[in-house]
Amino acid sequence: MLQELVDVEKVSQSDLIIGFDAKRIFHNATGLGNYARTILHNLSDAYPSFFNLFLFTPHFTPNSIGRELLYLKNTQIIYPKFFNSFLWRMFFILKDLNKQNIQIYHGLSNELPFEWSKTNKIKWVVSIHDIAFQTFKEDYSFFDRLIHYYKIKYSCHKADLIIAISEFTKMDICKTFSVSPEKVHVLYQTVQLGFKIKYNENDIQNVLSKNQIPKQFYLFVGSITFRKNLLAALKAWQLLPEEYQLPFVIVGKSNRKYFKQIRNFLNSLQKEKSDKIIFRNVTNEHLPYIYQSASVFIYPSHFEGFGIPVLEALYSGIPVITSNKSALPEVAGEGAYLVNPSDVMEIRAGIIHFMSDKDQRQNAINKGFEHTKNFDAQLLTKQLVHLYQRLI
Repeated sequence: MLQELVDVEKVSQSDLIIGFDAKRIFHNATGLGNYARTILHNLSDAYPSFFNLFLFTPHFTPNSIGRELLYLKNTQIIYPKFFNSFLWRMFFILKDLNKQNIQIYHGLSNELPFEWSKTNKIKWVVSIHDIAFQTFKEDYSFFDRLIHYYKIKYSCHKADLIIAISEFTKMDICKTFSVSPEKVHVLYQTVQLGFKIKYNENDIQNVLSKNQIPKQFYLFVGSITFRKNLLAALKAWQLLPEEYQLPFVIVGKSNRKYFKQIRNFLNSLQKEKSDKIIFRNVTNEHLPYIYQSASVFIYPSHFEGFGIPVLEALYSGIPVITSNKSALPEVAGEGAYLVNPSDVMEIRAGIIHFMSDKDQRQNAINKGFEHTKNFDAQLLTKQLVHLYQRLI
C-alpha cells in the first residue's frame, strides 16, 4: 500500500491530460468493463476539474454501454475515422495520442499499443488483471493463449508503470515475465456504487419476483468455466443435509464444453433436487439486490487475479465461502470461510458452518464489512492519482 496520498487541493491546476484504452468501457458489460468504468467515474467524482480525460475506443455508438461517461466533465471520446478498428487500436493510435497531447496513456485491460519507435513524450501505464491463461488452459484456445502471452509480455516491458490488481497478480507478473518488482504497484479495484447501497425489503422482493428467484438461496456469480469450479460447489450442495439444501442460484455465462459437465451432473439428480438449481441472466442493475438477499455466497474458484464477485458479496453483507488459492484470501479477508477448491467436503462444511450458527454468520458479515475499508473508492483513487503524478 502507498503511504503517501495526494489530496484534491494539492493536484496541480495545470490539467493533466490522460488517455485511456476505452474498448472495454463501451463494449464489455461485466468484468474488465466494470473495472474501467468504475475508475473513470471515481476519477471524475474525486477530481472533477483537474484532468482532461480522453477515451480511445475502436468504435462507439450512442447506444454503447457506458455512454453516460459522455457527460463527465472534461471527458472526450476518440475513435478512428478511417482505419480498421483493431489495426488502429494496436498500431496506429499513436498519431491520435500525440494530436491530443496525451501525457499518460493507461491501458486498462492488460495491453498497450505497439510503438514503432520509443518516445519519451508519453508515459505508459498498464493494468494487469491476471494471467490465468497460463494455468487454466482448458478455458482458452491455443491461439488465444499465444496472443495473450505476447500482448502482456510486450506491455509489461513497454510500460513505465504496471498496476497489478492484487499482491498475488504482482507476484505472478514478475515471475512469468521477468519484471522488476519495483516497476509493479498493487492497486486494488473496488465495486460499483450499486453494491454500496442498502436496499429495502420491498425493492429486493420486487427484483426477486421479476427474476423468478425464491426468498432464500445460495448464490454463485461468475462465468461458468473450468477455472470457476461451479461443479464442485454443486456437488457440495448435493451432499448437504436436507434442512440446508436451499435453492442454488447461478448467475453467469457458460463455457459450452464445461457446461456439458454441469448438465451431466444435473441429469444425475432426482427432479426435485435439480429443480432447485436455478440459472438466471441478471442485469447489472438487479444484481446488487440479489446479492443482498442471498444466504451464502459460494465461490470455490481455482484461480483469480482478484475475484470481484467476492468483494461484491462482502459489500452486500452476506457470508462468503471461497478458495484458499491465488488472490482470493487477499480479497476475502478474515471473515470468509476458505476451502481447498478441489475438496467438495470442505465446501460442504463451509455451508453448514454458516447455516448452523447465527453467531458465526454475523461475525463473518461484520469482518467482511470491516475488510471492505481496504477497497474504499476515494482511497484507491487517491493512490492512482499519486501514481500518475509520479510519472510526470
